Amino acid sequence: MKMKMIFSIDAAPSFARRELAGVAACAYATDAFPDLGFHDDEARHLARVLDVERAGFTEQELRPLAARTRLVDDVVHDFFRRHPDGLAIGLFSGPCTRFSRVDNGRLHWVELDVPRVIAWKLRRAPRTSRYALTAASPGCDHWIDQLSKAQGFPTLIIGLGLFSQLGPERISAFLTQASLRLAKDVELLLDATPCLHLRPATARGARHAELRRPGGGVETFPWLRVLDEDDYPEPLNARVRAANGLARVLRRSHLPILRHLRRV
Repeated sequence: MKMKMIFSIDAAPSFARRELAGVAACAYATDAFPDLGFHDDEARHLARVLDVERAGFTEQELRPLAARTRLVDDVVHDFFRRHPDGLAIGLFSGPCTRFSRVDNGRLHWVELDVPRVIAWKLRRAPRTSRYALTAASPGCDHWIDQLSKAQGFPTLIIGLGLFSQLGPERISAFLTQASLRLAKDVELLLDATPCLHLRPATARGARHAELRRPGGGVETFPWLRVLDEDDYPEPLNARVRAANGLARVLRRSHLPILRHLRRV
């Protein structure tokens, strides 16, 4: 049976405006952007809980967020198409309702977030053994070691939004630990933000991840392969390519480049 994730409030954390904009984009996309084909009843409920109103955001804010959320959902759906019983780990995703949108009744999901957010979610978490909440700080990587207990599950780590905005130092530390401690074939979804400059190396056809520092330095992560848009099936590959192309043109927009990595 497909489990629904219902949020309620007993003193909600103070979420950032961008997080609340994400809630609004999901909640009001059906009415505001019917051409996107995006519908999220859980986000509608969450918007009421958090008093997030559509009027508080412009269409220029909400439409790109709704479109990209739908695209990321489709990338996650593709992972679970390949691995129906797989595991997803959401890193510091705040008021996110993705589990309820992509749940196939078989997948496993872990939300990793700061204690105050976990405490808020815990009271209304879906009652299924396939969904779990774990408290951690953004500077903690001990949870990576716990993945050794899930070696039988193909794993996708989702570090979008605020996680990808932690800055080069923190992301560098995370990618280093991911290179050293993640099992082969674990996949990661990250935002290549202007401050991150995460991109594939091109020398000799290599596609390992590079982290370009603001001062001009470059770090390479040869054990993390950056997937190409053509690694997705049609028509998803064309949509990812188009979204990433637009993000490159509109560097200051709410459309960061989506980077899909695999531990090799």
